[in-house]
Amino acid sequence: MIGHGLDPDSFTYPILLKACGDLRQVKGVHSLVVKSKDFNSVIHSLTRLITFYCNFGDVKSAQLLFDQMTEKNVVTWTAMINGHVKQKNYREAIDLFRKMRDSGVEVNELTLVSVLSACANLGASEMGKWVHEFVDKNCIILNDKLGAALTDMYAKCGYIEEALRVFKIVLEKNVCTWNSIIGGLAIHGCGEEAVKMFWQMQMSGIKPDDVTLIAVLTACSHAGLIEKGKEIFYNMRRDYKVEPNVKHYGCLVDLLCRARLLDEAYEVIRNMPMEPNAVLWGSLLTACASADDGANVELAEIAMERLIKLEPFNDGNYVLMSNIYAAKAQWDDAGKMRRLMKERNILKNPGCSVIEINDVVHEFMVGDGRHPRSEEIYSTLEYVAISLREECYAARMP
Repeated sequence: MIGHGLDPDSFTYPILLKACGDLRQVKGVHSLVVKSKDFNSVIHSLTRLITFYCNFGDVKSAQLLFDQMTEKNVVTWTAMINGHVKQKNYREAIDLFRKMRDSGVEVNELTLVSVLSACANLGASEMGKWVHEFVDKNCIILNDKLGAALTDMYAKCGYIEEALRVFKIVLEKNVCTWNSIIGGLAIHGCGEEAVKMFWQMQMSGIKPDDVTLIAVLTACSHAGLIEKGKEIFYNMRRDYKVEPNVKHYGCLVDLLCRARLLDEAYEVIRNMPMEPNAVLWGSLLTACASADDGANVELAEIAMERLIKLEPFNDGNYVLMSNIYAAKAQWDDAGKMRRLMKERNILKNPGCSVIEINDVVHEFMVGDGRHPRSEEIYSTLEYVAISLREECYAARMP
């Protein structure tokens, strides 16, 4: 085309991007767009580039291109927000949404779905509630996608009753909508209610998919519905035409581990048709540490052997195995685990806390001084500690 003296236009680049099979080709198309005489006028091509960069995991290049654009529409903003959500950059996605609001660009349903996903995963309930109010205020129809996103957000942020209210008012429920409420009930420990929803879903004519089955198996696991969970798992192929994948096996192993059926869980892992991953072995290791009749060292060592190969630098596994040895007074073995961590330069990752204030999510770690108001925070904490001592209250410090 170029050899015949014809210049590409705004319709050419999106077609070229569809033909791209890797990041190198995407960057090649990007260079052609940059060389275009009207770089900032090809907004559709630039937006498509952002989407493709994000799809290939290069959100940094996508953000750089986004920042360079002088003109952005709702599709551009949504593509960038969704890109951050896909890469699990939830805080960045919410921050970008705030800038979108301030820019005056009108949001659409897809924007709200992406933002709600970020809120759900970050626990940003205040922003999630703002989105819900925006939907109601602007009389936006609560369709299946938006209804599922709102239900999921409320459930993951701890508001299961509100999630149920939203679910009930969604008129056209699809499999995603049902999955959101079943999964929400599952994580809240409402196993019986989740299973009831599972049967109601089928009675309404909606066929469960692989995600549905993960949700209902999780519900059975959290509620201790051992036999019901095993029945659903072993009848998946026959009743729902769904082939169990590693996540389904993970749910079954978790179910058995929570029920302290460790030998049965190990047999499931040993005989599953695919290679067991670190999640399955990790569930078994954790269960071995909390066995009612004392730590199961033999099974724990089998699990740890696999985990060292799959996750050689996961500090939690080494600490857990060391604690299992210590529980059985096997001090030499416990020391070996600690020394192995030191030899491999494996450090114990500090835990963190997250709190949302005025739509802003703050993250704190032990001894963290990165927060811009850390001096005020530590000063207030010291004041509280002094006040408690004056009131003759001895705080139990770890």
